[in-house]
Amino acid sequence: MLTEKWYEILERYRDEVSRCVCCGICQAGCPTYAVTGDESMVARGKLSLIEAVLNGDLKLTDNFKECMSRCTSCLSCVENCPSGVDPVKIINAARGELFKNKGSYLVLRFVLQYILRSERLLYPTAKMMGMLVKYIYNPLLRRRYLPFLRGGRDRLIPNIGESHLRKRVPEIVKVKNPRMRVALFTGCMIDLVYQDIGLSIIDLLKRAQIEVVLPREQLCCGAPGYYSGDSDTAIFLAKKNLDIYNSLEVDAIITDCATCGRMLKEVYRLLLGEKRIATLIPSEKVNDERDSLNRFTSKVVDIHKFIIENIDPLIYSADSKAEKIRVTYHDPCHLSRGQGVRRPPREILNALRGVEYIEMEGADNCCGGAGLFTIRHYDLSLNIAEQKARSIKETGADIVATGCPSCQMHLSDALYRARLNIRVMHTAQLLIV
Repeated sequence: MLTEKWYEILERYRDEVSRCVCCGICQAGCPTYAVTGDESMVARGKLSLIEAVLNGDLKLTDNFKECMSRCTSCLSCVENCPSGVDPVKIINAARGELFKNKGSYLVLRFVLQYILRSERLLYPTAKMMGMLVKYIYNPLLRRRYLPFLRGGRDRLIPNIGESHLRKRVPEIVKVKNPRMRVALFTGCMIDLVYQDIGLSIIDLLKRAQIEVVLPREQLCCGAPGYYSGDSDTAIFLAKKNLDIYNSLEVDAIITDCATCGRMLKEVYRLLLGEKRIATLIPSEKVNDERDSLNRFTSKVVDIHKFIIENIDPLIYSADSKAEKIRVTYHDPCHLSRGQGVRRPPREILNALRGVEYIEMEGADNCCGGAGLFTIRHYDLSLNIAEQKARSIKETGADIVATGCPSCQMHLSDALYRARLNIRVMHTAQLLIV
């Protein structure tokens, strides 16, 4: 059947959409389906709707847009699909079609296309948001409601933009007789919200005689644009970051955020892959661009994996005579399923003398802390997080370690709401306690 309208972005995935046999295996790990039981939440339901759009049986309605937004991009369906379909990639393509044909919220579009593309705008905007939280939300609104967010009352929001990590440390953190030289991709959350994580990682690398470069001009990884359907912004940021980091003489590009790491290592290949490169630049430059992409992605490594491969955690662990702290670990979706990094965090925690590690049930279940998803569907993200909070409580842990600042923010909120006095920390911070 001919489509009533040509959907250029979705058309690339028509064959892959048709490979979905609607077996329903994707139901088992889908966090939104688990709390709603709604078939439109699960991958096969979304792919059925996308196929209807491609066949001209359904238009890009507001209901279709709402359905595509209700996905945490946890990659569980990608991991479990027996037909090898990547529903998350296709759902993001649908979001791209919606963004192109129906637009987006004015504020979101402004943030994506102007603020995220400019370091000069990002920092003052974050600082302003921090002031609004500190002087308006926290003292006045928290006890009543948070406007524009369903279920936003009493939401725990960390300090935002009060300081800027890359303004607190030198661009090159030098050490005597360095055995390695690495670049640190801080990401927006650690640069503007959780600077203590970044400082701990820099301290750890310095102690291990590793020189650290923090490029002043680095930009957002592009995840907010990519997962909102604004591929133009994601591609713009990807190309900028590639140019910046490929100009450095470093042994590795370390990421401290699961989502940033997946964007840099995996999604950049999708955004700037060979087919797209061939359509954007003259053919004689394709090889140069491909080599540039491969050179960049081959150096990207998550901090957990880097530590296991290059640093002995025992050197930095707490005194064995001290009372051990009980620690459990939450697998960020974009680290475990997105990058295949599962063992290194556990190896680190089990190696620390001052830690008693306890594995929680469903450690790799999505917590619902999926970036912009928690803003648009905060009530749904909280429902997802409730089960995770129960699993954490059952371990009796004092601390939850994780490798994603977005997960850290959402888990802290969920535990606060559950009235559980359990800290959430980045795994790397436990090596500097």
